[in-house]
Amino acid sequence: MRGKPVGASVVLSLILGFSPTASADAEVDCEHLGALAVAAEQPRRSFLFRTYETRRLVALTLAECAYRKEADPALAAAIGDRRFVRLSAAEQRRTLSAAAMNAWRLDRDAHALELFRRAIAVDPGDPDDWYRRSLLERLQGDPAAAAESLIHLIEHWPELLDNLDDGHIFALIYKLKPRSPIRLSLLQALLDANWQRKGQGASAAWYELAVIRVDRGEIDAARAAIRRVSAPIELVKLRADKRFDAIVDRDAVAFNVENAAQRETELYRSLAAARPDSLDLQVQLGSALLTQGRSEEALLQSNRVIAGIAEAPKDRPAYADLGAEVWVMNSRAIALRRLGRYDEALLELQRASRLNEDGVANVSQALNLGDYYASLGRADEALAAAARAGNDISGYGRMVQTLVQLRAAVQKRDATAAERALTYLRAHRTDSETLLLSGLIYGERMDEAEQLLLELLASASEREEVLRWLQDFREAEPLPGDRVWRARKAELIARRSVQEAVNKVGRIERYAIFGANEMN
Repeated sequence: MRGKPVGASVVLSLILGFSPTASADAEVDCEHLGALAVAAEQPRRSFLFRTYETRRLVALTLAECAYRKEADPALAAAIGDRRFVRLSAAEQRRTLSAAAMNAWRLDRDAHALELFRRAIAVDPGDPDDWYRRSLLERLQGDPAAAAESLIHLIEHWPELLDNLDDGHIFALIYKLKPRSPIRLSLLQALLDANWQRKGQGASAAWYELAVIRVDRGEIDAARAAIRRVSAPIELVKLRADKRFDAIVDRDAVAFNVENAAQRETELYRSLAAARPDSLDLQVQLGSALLTQGRSEEALLQSNRVIAGIAEAPKDRPAYADLGAEVWVMNSRAIALRRLGRYDEALLELQRASRLNEDGVANVSQALNLGDYYASLGRADEALAAAARAGNDISGYGRMVQTLVQLRAAVQKRDATAAERALTYLRAHRTDSETLLLSGLIYGERMDEAEQLLLELLASASEREEVLRWLQDFREAEPLPGDRVWRARKAELIARRSVQEAVNKVGRIERYAIFGANEMN
């Protein structure tokens, strides 16, 4: 059954010959209305149905009622007609925007982007057009243009910022060149608009802004960004990097990492209670508990969430965003692994890997499962799980997949496969320098790992992630496939050249939190 949209009753009245002054807010049945609109498009219909305005409204109705294929040529004809330019700017925009959305839903992204740009050129007053244009520009590989569009939206409608998908915003930030003016402009626009992410904060963004400002010598602006940083991992990165020593007091309560981790758990517990239909907030709460090392509580919390999902009636699901269920299961697996319940953790990851992730094939849990098998020393199963992730994955995902293949090859003493994997990691190091570093350690290329580590520490643009990688975080008991790697990492860090390089630009400190919520 097709939906019942608001605002189509004027079209319905025109098609049926009712008064066109009928309420535009009445709900209409698209199952009936769409069929009438399809009939109205037949070439031999009476003159009533062939007038330009009626045909345009019929085209809009087809799009609104999800008759995508029928709407596409009808909207194209309406836009291509010489009478289109006689419409008001608002009606031209409405038609172009409807055609753009229809094209997007037909997977014609490039055409949809062109239509959104035309809609904005006619009438730039609709924030949805700017947001959708920004999304499509990013998806079409033009992050700079996407950022410009998003900045326009933020500056003209800052009150709408928390309604936007923060996944798009963060993806766009990280697609832009790290020190580029456009990245700076986007981050500063977000700060000026007081982006809060519905109470969650945006520490990762403010950290990135602080890095740019401090590298430019803009200390007051860097300090303003740092004041908004509250998440524990971003505080670790500020503490570890000597670039921030002039404005980061490591003894101050505001920069205490363990306190920040506790505050983050309390924050997500409060947010989850206030929005009980949000599964994502439950995921974040579970992650915060794991970061603190509260594995028993994380397990109980994930058990409650999973049970709630299973017990809810199909017509009344427990959460509005069930696509995130796999991440609750992922957190449950981590908690079980940290509690020494390794077989149960494996079963949970296996179950999670068989589910979809936000409606698409579950790459993340397939890779996590492969990594866990490698940690258990089960090389063949690790390879099989990693292969299930397929080939249509991100550059970072491919690096993780290749690292699993490398670990399996080392365990199987397959030197050819190991060298093949290392070659890939080296060639694609820009997707993750630290995964290459880990690969070199697994492959026992310790001198090469040392040179890479020294290079990254000397690089202002790469230093922050490797400094995080070097910190002495809390860790679970090592699994069989991780013991040698941990010992080699400790030996690498202890080398004099590495210690001297670290001391020039940063420091290594001990923290009572987990640095990453992973299975190893």
